[in-house]
Order: sequence, then C-alpha cells, then structure tokens
Amino acid sequence: MTKSERIHLDKVASLGCIICLRKGLHTPPQIHHIRAGQGMGQRASHYETIPLCYHHHQGEHGIHHMGTRAWEAEHGTEREILREVLELILWDK
Repeated sequence: MTKSERIHLDKVASLGCIICLRKGLHTPPQIHHIRAGQGMGQRASHYETIPLCYHHHQGEHGIHHMGTRAWEAEHGTEREILREVLELILWDK
C-alpha cells in the first residue's frame, strides 16, 4: 500500500460508517472495497472504498450477509455511496 493510499483510507475511516452517519451516528468503520466490475483475482482499489460498521458490512444487515443486490435496494448502490464518501472527504480538506 502506498503512502497516498494510506492517507486516503485514513480519511475514509475518519468519517465513520457512512450508513450510520446518515442517521447522525458516528460508529467505528471497517473498510469495504467495491469490487463491482472486477474479476475474483483482481486487487480491489484502495480508492474505491466506503466505510461501513460491522453491522452494515458483515453483520446480519451487512452487504456481505444480505448480498449486494438486497443491500443496495435498501441503502443505494455502492457507486452512489462512494460518490457521497468522496464528496465528504473533499469538503473536509
């Protein structure tokens, strides 16, 4: 991981879970790498990440438990959320 990638991931993580943030909560995040459009053997980009708490990442209501399609129907697409995250990071400069 490059220094630039580390700095970016630190900014992403500093937001807390993006889904909880929408509700006014700040919960510790895990970093979720968006893999849409990538093959299984390809490395996910550290710049295409969104911060999700355990509940929204791997828990019962998480993207990895519910499946991408069901999770996105409830919260918006990963790409929409990525744009939201990037806008928040840009405003925080």
